[in-house]
Amino acid sequence: MEKDIKKIIDSLYYFTSQDMAKFIKSENVNVYLDRYVKNKEIIRLKRWIYVSQEKINKIKSQNKFNSYLQYITTNILISPSYLSCEYVLAQNWILIENVYSITAITTKKTNNIKNIFSNFIYQNINSKLFRWYETKKDWDFIYFQAYPEKALIDRIRLKTDIVLSLDYFKELRLELDNINFKRLKEFVKKFNKKKINNAFLLLQKLKWL
Repeated sequence: MEKDIKKIIDSLYYFTSQDMAKFIKSENVNVYLDRYVKNKEIIRLKRWIYVSQEKINKIKSQNKFNSYLQYITTNILISPSYLSCEYVLAQNWILIENVYSITAITTKKTNNIKNIFSNFIYQNINSKLFRWYETKKDWDFIYFQAYPEKALIDRIRLKTDIVLSLDYFKELRLELDNINFKRLKEFVKKFNKKKINNAFLLLQKLKWL
């Protein structure tokens, strides 16, 4: 790769094929990009969006890689979106199990994006319910993440093949002491759905068993 082009893309957290087309005049830009993906000099994040391997190496050396993944999840791969469900529950020690995918909520259509970093699962939600998340900043990276209690509501809402019961929640092995029940109750009232109301009553009962 030409040194001047490499210097530019190594400074970027991501770049698009359109960005690269500004520098590549002599050949098809997609052929150029495919060549350097094969050579492992650049990484395809999704169709038409890339990052240089050198940039990733630098991010990892600074221990910023997890923050980078959260940033690209909610800002680059699909936006608007916020981190939620199993991913956030595990991050907050509510769900005690290994989570291998990054789950997010979006007002756009349900989607699944895979790259060498992870499997990114995007679930659709009505725009009226696209709320109760916070803006976070780690290092240079700004991203959006559901409150843990909203992440729990999102997970219950999206599981359409379950029968809610005490046994179901026992099998989840949730760390109930890490849930803010006052905040959860506020969200449940605002959500105002029978399934979510029933789940809250079961969780309350389980907490006091």
